[in-house]
Amino acid sequence: MVAGNNLLSKAMIMAQARALWRRRWYAALVAWIFCLTGWAYVAILPNIYQAKTRIYVDTDSMLRPLMRGIAVDSNVLSVVDMMQRTLLSRPNLQKVIHMADLDLKSRSPGETEDLISDLRTRVGVAGETHNLFTLTYTGPNREVATKVIQSLLTVFVESNLGSSRQDMVTAQTFIDQQLNDYSRQLDEAEKRMAEFQTKNLGFLPGDNNYSTKLDLAKAELTKTQAELDETTRQRDELQKQLAGVPQTIDTVSAAPIGFGNAALSFGPAGDSSMDATLRVAQLEQKLKDMLQTYTDQFPDVVRLKKQLAQAKQDAAEDQAKAGKSDTEPTDPRAVHSSAPNPVYEQLQLQFVAHETSLASLNARVQRNQSDVEHWQSLARSVPEIGAQMSKLTRDYNTIRHSYDELLSRKEAAKIGNDLETQTQTIQFRVIDPPDAPPVPVAPKRVLLVSAILGAAIVAGAAFAFFLAQIDDSVKTLSELREIFAVPVLGAISIVSMPGQKRRNRIQSLSFVLTCLTLVIAYGGILSAVLILQPHV
Repeated sequence: MVAGNNLLSKAMIMAQARALWRRRWYAALVAWIFCLTGWAYVAILPNIYQAKTRIYVDTDSMLRPLMRGIAVDSNVLSVVDMMQRTLLSRPNLQKVIHMADLDLKSRSPGETEDLISDLRTRVGVAGETHNLFTLTYTGPNREVATKVIQSLLTVFVESNLGSSRQDMVTAQTFIDQQLNDYSRQLDEAEKRMAEFQTKNLGFLPGDNNYSTKLDLAKAELTKTQAELDETTRQRDELQKQLAGVPQTIDTVSAAPIGFGNAALSFGPAGDSSMDATLRVAQLEQKLKDMLQTYTDQFPDVVRLKKQLAQAKQDAAEDQAKAGKSDTEPTDPRAVHSSAPNPVYEQLQLQFVAHETSLASLNARVQRNQSDVEHWQSLARSVPEIGAQMSKLTRDYNTIRHSYDELLSRKEAAKIGNDLETQTQTIQFRVIDPPDAPPVPVAPKRVLLVSAILGAAIVAGAAFAFFLAQIDDSVKTLSELREIFAVPVLGAISIVSMPGQKRRNRIQSLSFVLTCLTLVIAYGGILSAVLILQPHV
């Protein structure tokens, strides 16, 4: 079965090949017509030249990092990118048309619009990197293409520099207007604050305001009260000491012994005891004063305690001696008398001094309490005044901050403008000068001529195949059996007449010569294209 199918396929292929061969002259005619028409069209196509230039935008200026933070730093890359995108805008294309003298032939607005549209389709802008650009223009005239690309380069450079400087001028004008407005607002805010401070002097924050005076009055009251409490404590302590010290002391005088009326006095009895008691009182008072400042472990406190203990021991011994002398028999000639106790008198003087201090401190406490109550009575109006002052201060600080910021921006804009106008922060380096090579970039005539030949061969074969498909004649016995449902008895082969083979050979040779002539014509046209095509 497979072998039968293969035989059937081969038979069909051979039948199609014979059908195509019988219509070979139609295929040759179509191929010739296709080639002649296509080659003629290629011959009349105008040459298309391409002019281009490459520009490198150098933005790495040494001044830019040095002036960063001082002058306004314009985003150079964004400016260049914007210029790249807007290069083909209508105003720029009109400039190019005028500079390249393309408008000499346009006599109406419609022709000008067509010229702008045609120029937009012929111009190309490509960015190889972020700062390397290629400008191209394709047209039928090499000189015009060169002039157009030169004009594009000029517009690209001048528009970029002009727009940057115009932006600087516009920014400076706007900042000046805002500064004038904020200066007026700042003067008005300062005037309002001065009037409010004058009207509410003493109730505003500061060194001499309500809060400071109230705090000082409270602090003075606390200090005076502490002094009063301490003086009261010392007065009470002195009162206790006065209660334990006798107001007078006894003295003994000897009787006169042979000196007329003069008597020999032995001084007050217990004089050493009186000195010891006075020393104990002085040391106790000194120890109390020191304990208010130092701790029990302080060296001076420890030493004072030892001295106090020794003084108490001495006082006890003196009192014992005094008691012993009282029990001894006295001389009947001795004279007994009493005298004021100096210890009591000294304590009494200290007690009176403390009483005087207490009276003065009580008066001070009353005055301080009156001051505190006076300033506290004004507390109802202080919060409202403080809130108003806070609002005025907040508004003033906001306006002042905006004014200072605008002032710094103005200086930065001025330095930035000087940087743009007096230095070259952006440098345009032409890598490839504007030029149009003498060799046209289009049309590719060699490729087109070859493609037309191949397309002609395919078109001729397709036309012959089409004619074979629409032919309804029966060509083989198998087709006849498929068409009619009757048995086929036989077939008559072609009988070649005398001279038929010779005519067939002549026709075959003629077809070969026709095809060979087509190939020769292709070679000649291709040679002519190569010879006539401009070279560098």
